[in-house]
Amino acid sequence: MEKTILDYLVLIRKRLWLIAAFVLIACATTFYVSENFVKPMYSASSQMLINNFTGAEGSNVLNEVNTSLNLVESYKQIITSPAIMGKVVADHPEFGLNAAQLAEKLKIQSSDKSQVIGLTIEGENYQTVAAMVNSISQTFVRSVPELMNMNNVKILNLADTVNQPEPINGSPVMNIAISFLVSLMVALGTIIFLESINGTLRSEKEAEVDLGLPVIGSIPLIRKKDLGGTVGNSKERVGERSYAAVE
Repeated sequence: MEKTILDYLVLIRKRLWLIAAFVLIACATTFYVSENFVKPMYSASSQMLINNFTGAEGSNVLNEVNTSLNLVESYKQIITSPAIMGKVVADHPEFGLNAAQLAEKLKIQSSDKSQVIGLTIEGENYQTVAAMVNSISQTFVRSVPELMNMNNVKILNLADTVNQPEPINGSPVMNIAISFLVSLMVALGTIIFLESINGTLRSEKEAEVDLGLPVIGSIPLIRKKDLGGTVGNSKERVGERSYAAVE
């Protein structure tokens, strides 16, 4: 028998306590894990602009833009070089990292047709990673004139060291909200799936539809308390009593 939406709503209402218990356990487990085992991770970013435009009379703007784009790849290599990283760790021993470790934590982003270089560092302490990425950007801008004999790098923005953002791996509240939605969908899906594969006939209507025959009688569910006190307290088993039939 094909079930309607109303049938499933009735089923969900009957199993509401089971659904609520499953969702509650899932959310409580997520909260415990988030508070005790998941460490919040923060991300800090800065951006720099590579601009080789001189503005001199007779200069070719397109060529200067192409030159800037070509310099982006070179600058990405210079940023992670010991010449830059060594200066940063020397100026900031509080980071507790060497040049190689700091370069490993740094992520550099740039697109093929963009003159912007983005720097990102992730860590457990936002103030620390923000100070790291800002120090790298500022040290690189100061070092470019000495290394490349040109001053064509400007800082577009530094990481905000005042306002701390939300963790990138989700706050406990967000994790609990996700756990609530996922556990609710799993509970509903499981109950509906088990109901769909259950071939038991539970009503006269289902019997008539599945068998194609009219129902002339039904035996209701008999519980022990419905049998009465004398029968319930009796030690006799079925078949031990005497019966008489009169024709």
